[in-house]
Amino acid sequence: KQKRNNRSGRIAKILIISISSLIGFTIGLLQVLTYELPDPSVLENYQPSLPTNIYDKDNRLITSFYIEMREIVNLSQIPDNLKYATLAIEDKRFYSHWGIDPIRIVKALWVDLITWSRRQGASTLTQQLARDLFLTKERTILRKIKEIMLALQIERNYTKDEILEFYFNQVYYGHGAHGASAAAKVFFGKELSELTLDECALLAGLTRSPWAFSPFRDIETAKKRRNLVLEMMVKNKFITREEAEEAKQKPIKLNPKPKEDDPAPYFTEYIRRQLEIKYGSSAIYRGGMNIYTTLDLDIQKKANEAMLWGLERTEEIYPYKIPGIKDNLKLSEIKRGQIRKAKVEKITSSTCYVYFGGNIRGMMDISYEGWAFDFAPEDVLEVGKLVYVKVNEIDKDNNMLRVSYEMRPFYQGAIIVLNPKDGAILAMVGGADFNESPFNRSYQSKRQPGSSFKVFLYTAAIDNGFTPADIVIDAPFAIDAPGIKWSPHNYSRKFSGPMTIRYALEQSINIIAAKTVDRIGIETLAEYAHKMGIKSKLNPVYSLALGSSDVTLLEMCAGYATLANYGVKSEPYAIRYIEDRDGNIIEHHIPQQEVVLPEATCSVMIDMMTGVIERGTGTTAKQYGFKGTAAAKTGTTEAGADVWMIGFTPDLLCGVWVGRDDHNPIHYWASGCSVAAPIWGRLMGSITEDNNKTFEARGNLVRVAICEESGLLATNKCTKVKMETFIAGTEPTRYCDMHEEHDFLDIDASRSSPFP
Repeated sequence: KQKRNNRSGRIAKILIISISSLIGFTIGLLQVLTYELPDPSVLENYQPSLPTNIYDKDNRLITSFYIEMREIVNLSQIPDNLKYATLAIEDKRFYSHWGIDPIRIVKALWVDLITWSRRQGASTLTQQLARDLFLTKERTILRKIKEIMLALQIERNYTKDEILEFYFNQVYYGHGAHGASAAAKVFFGKELSELTLDECALLAGLTRSPWAFSPFRDIETAKKRRNLVLEMMVKNKFITREEAEEAKQKPIKLNPKPKEDDPAPYFTEYIRRQLEIKYGSSAIYRGGMNIYTTLDLDIQKKANEAMLWGLERTEEIYPYKIPGIKDNLKLSEIKRGQIRKAKVEKITSSTCYVYFGGNIRGMMDISYEGWAFDFAPEDVLEVGKLVYVKVNEIDKDNNMLRVSYEMRPFYQGAIIVLNPKDGAILAMVGGADFNESPFNRSYQSKRQPGSSFKVFLYTAAIDNGFTPADIVIDAPFAIDAPGIKWSPHNYSRKFSGPMTIRYALEQSINIIAAKTVDRIGIETLAEYAHKMGIKSKLNPVYSLALGSSDVTLLEMCAGYATLANYGVKSEPYAIRYIEDRDGNIIEHHIPQQEVVLPEATCSVMIDMMTGVIERGTGTTAKQYGFKGTAAAKTGTTEAGADVWMIGFTPDLLCGVWVGRDDHNPIHYWASGCSVAAPIWGRLMGSITEDNNKTFEARGNLVRVAICEESGLLATNKCTKVKMETFIAGTEPTRYCDMHEEHDFLDIDASRSSPFP
C-alpha cells in the first residue's frame, strides 16, 4: 500500500510538472507570438494597394497600373444584399462573436473528423481579414494560432462595421479584382449601387475560392454556388423564399464589355518609365496615384488606325519577301544576316532547333542569358510552328546555322501628335504592335531624318540674311578640300538649273541644300538645330544638311514646333499634374519655354513650308484626306530606308516615320511622299477641325511681287511672277533685267497683305 501511494505521488508530481511545463510553454509561446505579431492598430491608417490611374486631357481613363485592382469605398456604399449574402455564406454570427466562432470551430472539427478531411472552413470574416492583411496562407497550426490572436486584437480595437468595411475593401474576388467595388466592375461592368440580388449572391460566393467558383471559368458551378448563397440568405432570414427563387431564375450576365486593351500602350509605357524613375515601382503599382496626362484619346485612336492602315498599304505597295522553307535548299543560298522562315522542330530548356529545308537546320539560344525579349520563349515558340529567324553564323561542315528570333521583320512606324503652342503630346504611336515589340520608335529609335532636316538648314539661312527668292543653281556640285570629299546628288539624279530657295525646299533639291550649308557653315546649322529642339549629337559633316545624323521623331517634332510657335521652344511633355491617393496634387507641369528665333524668321519659313503640301513633295497628303493649310516637309534616306513627313497646322503638329528595325530599305522608290505623306494626310485630315484656318503673319514682314527666274522685283515682262514674303529689309530692291525692256509692274495693293 505504501508503495502504491509512493507511485501515485510520483505520477501526480509528473503530471503537475508536465501540466505546469505545458502551461508555461504555452504562455511563453503566446508571448513570443504576441511579440512577433503585427500591430493591428495600423488599420487606423489602412492603406491597401491601389492602382495608379492614367487619364487623358479630358480626364477619361486610359489605363491603370496595378498589382491589385482595387477601389476604396465606405461601408455605406456596399449594397445591403452584398453584406447579407456575405454574412450568410461566410460568417452568420459576425455581429455576435468576438473574433472567433467557437460553435463553428467545433462543427468544422466534427465534420472533418467524421469525413477524415480538412474541407470545412471555420474562419470568421475577422480571421480572414487578419490573414489577408498580415499573414501568409500556409496551412499550419502556428499560422492558425497567429490568425486567431490577431482576430481577437482586431475585434478589441475596432467596431464591427469598421471591420466589415476593411473586409469589403480587402477581400479578393478573382480575376484581379480586390475589393467589392473592383469586383462589381470586373464581373458585371457595374457600380456597386447597380448590383442586383442575384449578382450580390454570386460575388459573395466567390471569396471562399475565387478560381473554383469563377463564372468566367465554369458558369454552371458559379450558378450552383450563387444559389447556395441565396438559400443561406433565406435560412438566416435576410431575404424571403420568393426573393430567392426569383433570383435563382435569373441568368448570369457577365460584363458585356470586357476590359479593353490600353488604346495608347506606347504612351502609357512612356509615362510609366518617367514615374518609375521619379517615384519608384511601389508607388506606381500600389500607391493609388492619379496621373492626368496630355493625351487626347480621340486623336490617339485615329493615330492607331492611321498607322495600321499606312503599314498595311506600304506592305501592299512594296511587298516584303522573306525566303521560306525549300525542299532542295542549299547552304550557298543562305547569307549571314539574312532573315528567313523556319519550322520549329524541337525545344529544350536552353535551345530551340529549327528546320530550313533540304538538310539544313539551325539552333537558337533561348536560355535566360541568350533570350533578349521581354516575353517568354514559350509564348512564341511551338513545335511545328513557322517562325522568323535571323542567320547569325553558318557552320558549313555540319549544315547548321546559329540563328536568333525575329519578332516582326516587316515595316515599322511611329507617329507623334503635339500641341505646338506648349509641347503637349496628344498622341504617340511607337510601332506596329506593342504586344509584339514594346520598343518605342517615336523616341527610343534614332534614325536619319533625310530631307526633313532641311527645315533647320533653311531656318538658319533665312535668319542669317537669305530670302525665299534667292536664286541658286542646281548643277553638279562637290566639295574637295583636305580631308573632305563630298559629291551630293538629287533624289531624281537630275539637275534643273537656277531656282529659288523656296522652290528648292518645296521640291527637296539636295544640291541647293548642299550649296546653302557650304555658305552658312556646318556649325551654324548644328547650332540652329540644337536651339530649336534637337538634343542628339549631330555629326559636323556637310551631309548633315541632308539629314545624315541620327535623331528621334520626338525631337524632330519638337524642333518643328518651335517654328509653329513662332520661335518659342517648348519642351514636349506628357503629364499635366499628379495626385496622390488622397487627392493632393504632388506634381504640376510648368511649361519650359524659351524664345530662340525671331517671329519674322518663323513666319517666312512657315510660308515656304506651306508650298511643300501645295506644290511639292507633300502633295500626296492632300490626296488622302487633308484639306486645310499646313506647313510641312518630307524626308527620305538612301534607298528608302527611312521615310518621314512632319508638318503642322495652326493648332496641331504631326510627325510620321516609317522604316525597318534592321535599317534595310523599304524599296528603292519608297519616299516620304509615297509612304509617310499618305499616313500624315489621313490622320491630319481626320483630326483637323477647321480647314479654313490659316497661319498668322508675325514680325516685321513685307510681301512683294518677284520674278521667279531672277529673284528680283517683277516687271510686266516677267512671265513667272509670285508674291513672296520677306523679312523687312531683305526684299529685293532691283527690278528684273533678264527680259526685254519693261515698264514697272503695278501690283494690286490688296495682294500685298501677309499670308493671303
